[in-house]
Amino acid sequence: MTHVIGWLGRRGANDGGQATVEYFLVILAATALAFIALKWLQGSGGGLLSDLFGGVIEWVLGKF
Repeated sequence: MTHVIGWLGRRGANDGGQATVEYFLVILAATALAFIALKWLQGSGGGLLSDLFGGVIEWVLGKF
């Protein structure tokens, strides 16, 4: 048991690049989710996405 505790204690001393890898994985996951969301919004022929942007543009133009 003391070997495991010693190993866990030493393990934390050599993880300098871990934050970089974690940031990369978070960015990769966010990119994948954004890609999936865009594909879902586009549907067949961009229906929901174009309707959304069209509605926003009409709303903004209606304010002027």
